[in-house]
Amino acid sequence: MSKFICNKLAGIYWPKQPLDDISIRIKLKCREGISALPKFEDYKDKSNEENLNKLDNNIIEEHDFRWQNKVFSNWEYQKYSDVYNCNSETELKYHDRLKQPYNYECKKVFSYIHEDYYLPLPVTSEKKVGKAIVSIGDCFNRLNLEDIGSDGDISSSMKHLLRSEENMSSYEERWIAMHIVLDSSEYNEDSQLLFKEEHILVSLYHNVTYNYLIVTPNVNDIEFNAYCVENQPEIEYGVEIEFGEENSAELEELLNNLLKKWEKQQKKLLSFVMPPLGRKNYFVTFEIISAMDFDMDNLYIEFHIKISDDLQCNGDLRGRTHISKHLTTEKYEWKYGHTVELELECATGIEPVPIKIYLEAISVDWWGRHRTEGYSYLPLSLEPGEHTRHLSCSRPEELDTVKANNRRFFVGGCHLIKDLDVLANPQLHNANFRYTETGSISVRWRTISQSRSPGAACFAPSPSTAGSSTALLSGAEAVLRQYRKAKATLAAATSSVPEHMHSKDG
Repeated sequence: MSKFICNKLAGIYWPKQPLDDISIRIKLKCREGISALPKFEDYKDKSNEENLNKLDNNIIEEHDFRWQNKVFSNWEYQKYSDVYNCNSETELKYHDRLKQPYNYECKKVFSYIHEDYYLPLPVTSEKKVGKAIVSIGDCFNRLNLEDIGSDGDISSSMKHLLRSEENMSSYEERWIAMHIVLDSSEYNEDSQLLFKEEHILVSLYHNVTYNYLIVTPNVNDIEFNAYCVENQPEIEYGVEIEFGEENSAELEELLNNLLKKWEKQQKKLLSFVMPPLGRKNYFVTFEIISAMDFDMDNLYIEFHIKISDDLQCNGDLRGRTHISKHLTTEKYEWKYGHTVELELECATGIEPVPIKIYLEAISVDWWGRHRTEGYSYLPLSLEPGEHTRHLSCSRPEELDTVKANNRRFFVGGCHLIKDLDVLANPQLHNANFRYTETGSISVRWRTISQSRSPGAACFAPSPSTAGSSTALLSGAEAVLRQYRKAKATLAAATSSVPEHMHSKDG
């Protein structure tokens, strides 16, 4: 018993050009083996020319398709040619197309486009809408409207608004599909269908919402990794996809920007300059790793950094991360990996005050409303080393629960904290609102300090004097070489003078 090996895997592509520009090519050939060898019975009663034509048919067949290009099979042509077989609008459109003067040919390899609804679309996982409001009943429970009145006291416009909010929250992704199929059906002499048999060669699913394409099975090479047709082991095929010409100017601009950034970083690394006497440098790399257990999805983190007056800072003191979506419904976690680099300088005789870092978690819903999900505060000390911290977050809420839930549901809430220093100094807390515990944010930072040691201060040349010192040494070596050369010349000139003349001169 032979072992079955499946070499078909799906591929995912993010096309930059419209899918109307892609070209799909299917290559078919007979599988090489004993079963593919010519049989004597097939050639004995035919002429040489017919035998040569039959041998030529064993070469690779190529079938080209465009995106959402409808190609008819033999049985489709027979079906849609008769208007009495057409029931839906799509079938009537195919009938009108076949009646046009353009000559449509029946193909052994044909296509099912999105309008044919040949196979179901990919199933996407349910999005997390939020723990706060998932239905109209939950909305009433959270707003505490049971005691206000019955459903009859609520206007129809209010019901319609709540119903639209509920429907839009269950947002589904949009897909467009296309299938390329091999027709292995049996027909009689009049091209009438006797036995219908089809084999899917490749399926393409385009996610219009996020603009990516799933190709199953993936592109392959028919010579080295040919696919076998199910129930047709004597046929092999390959899949090729061309996405059209991509704009190289955008890639070139991206590479140039990366090169400039790399050169700038290398320049900083190569020009290692010690701080001046009496000064001390700190290098801080602060990273926002992830967030967990917040109510809403589509989350991003804003950061605000405040430094004391005795520190000089070079770096971004305010910014935000990208918008992240949670991956699974079992664990509500959002990944970031956002890095902030700070270069600080202060005097050596003082102990710097910790840096104040304020973090705000913000969510974005389907209507474009930005909701504050929680605040957190971190006093970052400039102690050298690597540190990791999990910061708990809290969200300010109005004391009136009904008003707070109404405001948060309809307009996304409001900014109750006017000054972020209230997070560092709780005594400044306003009594008009309270805090509610929400999620947490994980951060990590690394700190390096750099200063001159007193003993090495007189020996370490500054960058401005390094060049002059090198030039001075080179000049001294040149003078010594000239002196040695002159001394050797004098010794050679006086070697031929008689010895008694030396004594007389003396």
